[in-house]
Amino acid sequence: MDVMRYSKQTKQKADELLEYGKVLTTLSKYGNVIVTGSYKYDLMYAPDIDLVVTTDDPDKSSYQALIDFIDQRKFQKYQLGDFLWYPRDGRPKAIIIVLIHEYKGRRWEIEVWFDKQPPKGDVDDELEDLLMKITDEQRETILNLKCEREKQDTSNYKLDSATIYKGVILEGKNNPEDFKI
Repeated sequence: MDVMRYSKQTKQKADELLEYGKVLTTLSKYGNVIVTGSYKYDLMYAPDIDLVVTTDDPDKSSYQALIDFIDQRKFQKYQLGDFLWYPRDGRPKAIIIVLIHEYKGRRWEIEVWFDKQPPKGDVDDELEDLLMKITDEQRETILNLKCEREKQDTSNYKLDSATIYKGVILEGKNNPEDFKI
Protein backbone atom coordinates (compact mmCIF):
# COMPACT_ATOMS: atom_id res chain seq x y z
CA MET A 1 0.00 0.00 0.00
CA ASP A 2 1.20 3.50 -0.80
CA VAL A 3 0.64 5.09 2.61
CA MET A 4 1.54 8.57 1.41
CA ARG A 5 -1.18 8.54 -1.23
CA TYR A 6 -3.61 6.89 1.19
CA SER A 7 -2.94 9.64 3.74
CA LYS A 8 -3.52 12.37 1.16
CA GLN A 9 -6.80 10.75 0.15
CA THR A 10 -7.83 10.49 3.80
CA LYS A 11 -7.04 14.18 4.36
CA GLN A 12 -9.00 15.12 1.23
CA LYS A 13 -12.01 13.16 2.46
CA ALA A 14 -11.64 14.80 5.88
CA ASP A 15 -11.75 18.21 4.18
CA GLU A 16 -14.85 17.17 2.25
CA LEU A 17 -16.58 15.86 5.38
CA LEU A 18 -15.81 19.03 7.35
CA GLU A 19 -17.27 21.08 4.51
CA TYR A 20 -20.30 18.80 4.02
CA GLY A 21 -21.14 18.96 7.74
CA LYS A 22 -20.36 22.68 8.01
CA VAL A 23 -18.34 21.69 11.04
CA LEU A 24 -15.89 24.58 11.30
CA THR A 25 -18.54 27.18 10.42
CA THR A 26 -20.93 25.79 13.02
CA LEU A 27 -18.31 25.49 15.74
CA SER A 28 -16.99 29.01 15.16
CA LYS A 29 -20.33 30.31 16.47
CA TYR A 30 -19.49 28.85 19.88
CA GLY A 31 -15.85 29.79 20.38
CA ASN A 32 -12.37 29.72 18.89
CA VAL A 33 -11.80 26.55 16.82
CA ILE A 34 -8.38 24.90 17.03
CA VAL A 35 -7.42 22.06 14.69
CA THR A 36 -5.27 19.41 16.40
CA GLY A 37 -4.00 15.88 15.90
CA SER A 38 -3.00 14.15 12.69
CA TYR A 39 -5.19 16.46 10.61
CA LYS A 40 -3.13 19.44 11.75
CA TYR A 41 0.19 17.72 11.05
CA ASP A 42 -0.95 16.20 7.73
CA LEU A 43 -0.34 12.71 9.08
CA MET A 44 -3.83 11.29 8.65
CA TYR A 45 -4.32 7.57 8.36
CA ALA A 46 -7.42 6.75 10.41
CA PRO A 47 -10.77 8.41 9.65
CA ASP A 48 -10.82 10.73 12.65
CA ILE A 49 -10.52 14.47 13.09
CA ASP A 50 -9.62 16.20 16.35
CA LEU A 51 -10.79 19.74 17.14
CA VAL A 52 -10.94 21.95 20.21
CA VAL A 53 -13.28 24.87 20.82
CA THR A 54 -12.12 27.32 23.46
CA THR A 55 -15.00 29.14 25.11
CA ASP A 56 -15.83 30.90 28.36
CA ASP A 57 -18.66 28.44 29.00
CA PRO A 58 -17.82 24.93 27.71
CA ASP A 59 -20.97 23.47 29.27
CA LYS A 60 -23.38 25.84 27.51
CA SER A 61 -21.41 26.07 24.24
CA SER A 62 -21.12 22.30 23.81
CA TYR A 63 -24.82 21.79 24.44
CA GLN A 64 -25.79 24.52 21.96
CA ALA A 65 -23.38 23.21 19.33
CA LEU A 66 -24.71 19.67 19.77
CA ILE A 67 -28.31 20.87 19.27
CA ASP A 68 -27.17 22.87 16.23
CA PHE A 69 -25.56 19.78 14.68
CA ILE A 70 -28.59 17.63 15.44
CA ASP A 71 -30.90 20.21 13.83
CA GLN A 72 -28.73 20.20 10.68
CA ARG A 73 -29.00 16.38 10.43
CA LYS A 74 -25.70 15.95 8.59
CA PHE A 75 -24.35 13.13 10.76
CA GLN A 76 -25.64 9.68 11.62
CA LYS A 77 -24.72 9.65 15.29
CA TYR A 78 -24.05 12.27 17.96
CA GLN A 79 -22.36 11.68 21.31
CA LEU A 80 -21.64 13.90 24.26
CA GLY A 81 -19.10 13.06 26.94
CA ASP A 82 -19.17 15.14 30.10
CA PHE A 83 -15.73 15.06 31.69
CA LEU A 84 -16.31 18.46 33.27
CA TRP A 85 -18.90 17.21 35.76
CA TYR A 86 -17.62 13.62 35.66
CA PRO A 87 -13.81 13.83 35.42
CA ARG A 88 -11.80 10.81 34.34
CA ASP A 89 -8.07 10.14 34.47
CA GLY A 90 -6.39 10.66 31.15
CA ARG A 91 -9.10 12.95 29.83
CA PRO A 92 -9.26 16.74 29.85
CA LYS A 93 -11.63 18.25 32.38
CA ALA A 94 -13.86 19.39 29.53
CA ILE A 95 -16.81 18.32 27.40
CA ILE A 96 -16.53 16.36 24.16
CA ILE A 97 -18.95 16.04 21.27
CA VAL A 98 -18.35 13.24 18.80
CA LEU A 99 -19.92 13.43 15.35
CA ILE A 100 -20.03 10.05 13.60
CA HIS A 101 -20.77 9.51 9.94
CA GLU A 102 -20.26 6.84 7.27
CA TYR A 103 -18.56 8.75 4.50
CA LYS A 104 -17.14 7.29 1.30
CA GLY A 105 -16.89 3.80 2.70
CA ARG A 106 -15.36 4.64 6.08
CA ARG A 107 -16.77 5.33 9.54
CA TRP A 108 -15.57 8.81 10.47
CA GLU A 109 -15.39 10.34 13.94
CA ILE A 110 -14.98 14.04 14.53
CA GLU A 111 -14.02 14.63 18.16
CA VAL A 112 -14.66 18.17 19.39
CA TRP A 113 -13.48 19.15 22.86
CA PHE A 114 -15.00 22.24 24.51
CA ASP A 115 -12.68 23.82 27.06
CA LYS A 116 -11.85 27.20 28.56
CA GLN A 117 -8.20 26.97 27.55
CA PRO A 118 -6.35 25.75 24.48
CA PRO A 119 -5.21 22.15 24.78
CA LYS A 120 -1.82 21.35 26.22
CA GLY A 121 -1.67 18.81 23.45
CA ASP A 122 -0.08 15.43 23.12
CA VAL A 123 3.18 16.97 21.94
CA ASP A 124 5.39 19.66 23.42
CA ASP A 125 6.44 22.81 21.56
CA GLU A 126 9.75 21.31 20.41
CA LEU A 127 8.10 18.24 18.90
CA GLU A 128 5.33 20.36 17.36
CA ASP A 129 7.95 22.49 15.59
CA LEU A 130 9.64 19.33 14.30
CA LEU A 131 6.32 17.85 13.16
CA MET A 132 5.63 20.93 11.05
CA LYS A 133 8.83 20.31 9.06
CA ILE A 134 9.31 16.54 8.95
CA THR A 135 10.96 14.90 5.98
CA ASP A 136 9.04 12.76 3.51
CA GLU A 137 10.94 9.75 4.86
CA GLN A 138 9.79 10.48 8.44
CA ARG A 139 6.23 11.09 7.22
CA GLU A 140 6.21 7.75 5.38
CA THR A 141 7.64 5.94 8.42
CA ILE A 142 4.98 7.44 10.70
CA LEU A 143 2.20 6.53 8.26
CA ASN A 144 3.53 2.98 7.87
CA LEU A 145 3.53 2.60 11.65
CA LYS A 146 -0.03 3.90 11.85
CA CYS A 147 -0.98 1.44 9.10
CA GLU A 148 0.62 -1.41 11.04
CA ARG A 149 -1.11 -0.28 14.24
CA GLU A 150 -4.45 -0.52 12.44
CA LYS A 151 -3.64 -3.90 10.84
CA GLN A 152 -2.73 -5.32 14.25
CA ASP A 153 -5.87 -3.75 15.72
CA THR A 154 -3.75 -2.03 18.36
CA SER A 155 -5.75 0.50 20.33
CA ASN A 156 -4.85 4.18 20.02
CA TYR A 157 -4.88 4.19 23.82
CA LYS A 158 -2.24 1.46 23.90
CA LEU A 159 -0.08 3.18 21.25
CA ASP A 160 -1.07 6.77 20.62
CA SER A 161 0.12 8.86 17.69
CA ALA A 162 2.22 11.15 19.88
CA THR A 163 4.31 8.14 20.96
CA ILE A 164 4.86 7.24 17.31
CA TYR A 165 5.79 10.83 16.44
CA LYS A 166 8.28 11.05 19.31
CA GLY A 167 9.77 7.67 18.50
CA VAL A 168 10.32 8.41 14.83
CA ILE A 169 11.40 12.06 15.05
CA LEU A 170 13.32 12.19 18.33
CA GLU A 171 14.53 8.62 18.77
CA GLY A 172 14.95 7.42 15.18
CA LYS A 173 12.67 4.41 15.64
CA ASN A 174 11.27 3.05 12.39
CA ASN A 175 10.07 -0.53 12.91
CA PRO A 176 6.85 -1.88 14.37
CA GLU A 177 8.96 -3.94 16.79
CA ASP A 178 10.37 -0.70 18.21
CA PHE A 179 6.84 0.14 19.32
CA LYS A 180 5.76 -3.40 20.21
CA ILE A 181 3.02 -3.38 17.57
